[in-house]
Amino acid sequence: MSNSGSEMADAAEQSNVTRSNAISSGRKCRKKRARLSCMECRKKKLSCDRNLPCQRCVRSGRPTQCSFETIAEQPSTLDPDARQQEKQIQDLRDELAKLKALLSEVHLAREDKVGREGSNAIDQTESIQSPLPNEGVQEPAILPNSSSHAENARSIDDNQPGSTISPGDMLAHDPTTGRATEPLDPKDRCPPGYYRRHTLFRFFQEVRELFPFIKETAIEWLKPWGVYISKNKSAKSSGNKDSFPQTYANLESLLPPKDETDALVSFYLDGVGQIHRIVHIPSFKREYAEFWIPQRARHPAMTTLVLAMISISPCVTADSADTTSIAIKYRAKSEHWISACEGWLKEQSLKQRKLVYYQISCLVYIAKRVNMIGKKRWWKETSSLIQDAIIDGLHCDPSSATNTPFMVEMKRRIWAVLRELDLQNAFECGLPTLLHNIDSDVAPPANIDDDDFNKTSKEIPVSKPTSNYTFASYQVQSSRSWSLRLEISQRLFSSRLSKSLCYDDVLRYTHEITQAIDTIPSWDTEDVTGQNRHKLPTLAHAYLLFQLKTCIQALHRPYLHRNDGKYWLSETVCYHTSRDILLLNSKLAGLGLQSLTVLREDLLLASLNLVRITMLQPKG
Repeated sequence: MSNSGSEMADAAEQSNVTRSNAISSGRKCRKKRARLSCMECRKKKLSCDRNLPCQRCVRSGRPTQCSFETIAEQPSTLDPDARQQEKQIQDLRDELAKLKALLSEVHLAREDKVGREGSNAIDQTESIQSPLPNEGVQEPAILPNSSSHAENARSIDDNQPGSTISPGDMLAHDPTTGRATEPLDPKDRCPPGYYRRHTLFRFFQEVRELFPFIKETAIEWLKPWGVYISKNKSAKSSGNKDSFPQTYANLESLLPPKDETDALVSFYLDGVGQIHRIVHIPSFKREYAEFWIPQRARHPAMTTLVLAMISISPCVTADSADTTSIAIKYRAKSEHWISACEGWLKEQSLKQRKLVYYQISCLVYIAKRVNMIGKKRWWKETSSLIQDAIIDGLHCDPSSATNTPFMVEMKRRIWAVLRELDLQNAFECGLPTLLHNIDSDVAPPANIDDDDFNKTSKEIPVSKPTSNYTFASYQVQSSRSWSLRLEISQRLFSSRLSKSLCYDDVLRYTHEITQAIDTIPSWDTEDVTGQNRHKLPTLAHAYLLFQLKTCIQALHRPYLHRNDGKYWLSETVCYHTSRDILLLNSKLAGLGLQSLTVLREDLLLASLNLVRITMLQPKG
């Protein structure tokens, strides 16, 4: 019995040994799995498309170094037919790899040839050194990656900082070189809602000859000189990587020296600050003087407020050559200042937003407009500011029980600024505004100067007659026509909230706007001297006319293309309105104030309107 048991144990042990040997032999015979990525991609731990050469090695300029790991062939146990098929498959793979390598070499050779031809053309152009036709002075070519591109991208003429352009709007880009190739039709650009509804871009649908003219001009005048007006995407991406200053000491390090900061702040206070009453100038000047006292703690909000102001100033033409040189010097730094201010705004709590938050927000938005930064987001940014203001109750008239008289007046001014900026974007972008859906009972600002009240005032002085010009006259007069302009924008851009606009309504609104224009005081604008105080009434009067005449153009523009004799009046109205806008800009240019018109697009809109009307005239 014991012998049989031992024999069974030995047999079991022998079977286990045999099974383990079979498993181990099976493991030994298992073929090692091939690594599918090339050696270069494996070293860098990057994804590989598993081609020979792979696309990543081709882009990095090392297609010859692209190789794959080879595994020593194991003794095959397949039958002869299977081995023959496997050999044929391997031969086909080797042949396919060779063909891919040849194609990649041809592609690289073509790219090198194109690059050499482009560089030779630019070198030949630079060696000519001859002025352009009809030009007395040769302008330097703005190359994509030149050091002067950052300063010249937004201003064609250094003597006119206000003459801004929008780089890259109309040009297509070569995906291999990143350079602009030729103008791209706006109907093919994204987002389509922006390019099809915007007031200016709609001209490309209305005037078919406009885009071919721009395209031919770019090819004839810019391309031969090696000038490419394109977005510097590499600089933009690197700028996005740089985060905004995290400490208040970094904010202060962005400030220019005191004398140059003083000049930039004066540019704002004497220019844009006289249109949009964002700060109380006497209070600001007092706090600004204390800001520069040595070894005195600086409040970060004040630092950010100053940075936001001087971000606007480089795009404002000054009266003297010295101050103009300061503005040109810091034009390229405006974008960094704006980014720093946005960083400070993001750090602020949403629960306790103070008045300075909205002051800085308005200044940052205006700085983006004059510097042509993020123009596709302007409508969204002013809408967001309106939403924040509604959450904080700025759309309701501030109570005197919880606010000082000074704060009551300043909140009314800030609300007037916010709603004017948002309504302006509604007319420019052809989009509705949130203001169509809210009821606001905020009283208009008082027609008083900043010197008439301060933080210690127990009550606001009585508002002066509208015939007397004050620094708040623009806001006061804008408030008088506000309800009319808001109603027109709702009928034009929020048709679902109101009845469709018929031509009789267009004529009625035109008559009401004309009456509003007649009620604007002249403020002795014809008797203008060289002093800045006497230029301001002319500037305010022009801005009031701009916003009303823009409404007239928006009303009559849809009727210009109709051949029906019923709408002949629209063509006449648009012609005279556009002509008046051009004459106003010419008058401001004579006073040295034309650069302040960069806050609006009336000049370009009026010019294109005249072009369209001219194209509609019968030929012959």
